[in-house]
Amino acid sequence: MGQRVAIVGGGIGGLALAAALDPDRFAVTVYEAEPARARYGGGLVLWPSALRALERIGAAKALRDNGVPVGGGIHTLQGKRLRGSPNLGLLMVARPILLDSLRAAVPPVVAFEEVAIDDPRALDADIVVGADGVRSVVRGVIDPVRAERRPTPYVALRGVLDGAIAADEEGEYWGPGALFGVVGAQDASAYWFTTHRSTLLEPLALPEVVADFRHHLGPDPAPVIERVLASAGRATTATRMWTAPPLRRYVRDRYVVIGDAAHAMTPNLGRGACDAILDGVSLAEALAGGSLPRWQARRVPITQAARVTAALVMRTALLARGQTTRDRLLAGLPG
Repeated sequence: MGQRVAIVGGGIGGLALAAALDPDRFAVTVYEAEPARARYGGGLVLWPSALRALERIGAAKALRDNGVPVGGGIHTLQGKRLRGSPNLGLLMVARPILLDSLRAAVPPVVAFEEVAIDDPRALDADIVVGADGVRSVVRGVIDPVRAERRPTPYVALRGVLDGAIAADEEGEYWGPGALFGVVGAQDASAYWFTTHRSTLLEPLALPEVVADFRHHLGPDPAPVIERVLASAGRATTATRMWTAPPLRRYVRDRYVVIGDAAHAMTPNLGRGACDAILDGVSLAEALAGGSLPRWQARRVPITQAARVTAALVMRTALLARGQTTRDRLLAGLPG
């Protein structure tokens, strides 16, 4: 038997790690309490670095075949175009397709257990990896002071529009207290999301969140926003945004945290899924012959900087009243 690795969480980061670990050297068990829940959500952005990591574990083909390039620009909530988006090679993929691709890349000898882990210290394994999201129980072992997730003032809607959008409608729409984004998908549909400041409390009711978002739109919102909001239904999710506290370390003794357990951030950079993939694949390489301290020294600065930057972009996007859109845009974004 090889080194025993317990992965708490069967989402993107956990599956990426399980797929990347050599089955001849590691005996891997993935613990996931709610496998169906992990599939919820709409589109996810993949950066080229994440796609290269997926190539290394044989999980990229279906994503390249089914993903769509991310284009568009930045607009006001009324639809006025402010600037174009640079071509960064980003790909939008459906969350279920990404999870299916990762699951197919996991070696068949990996064990899966549908069980909730309340105390990771009780797991009989040489390495315990917390890939258990923003509510991580493993994070509390790494840093007890920073065990609890942190609330943000933001609420998000995510869904899929059953209908095509025009190329010039793609992108993000920024305004006072509200953010909207939409990207065309295959089969004449589109992925969309909203974010806005809200005092609504969980559990969130979809009609209330939609009405609350409309309150922030102001007069004459862009037609694509109206069309999307009218389509919101059973497949639309409404969630409060939570982030991970800032961590200085991701490794403590036999415990490691990756993905949202380590650095959950607001979604403005489209880095959440990417960094979970990069964490998982690079951690597998470190366990196979590298160094956990070196892995930690490389991943902590990159991912914590992304966490902070995402928050700054969110504040820039939700423009404060009393300042012009262009002033805030140019002050908050490079180039």
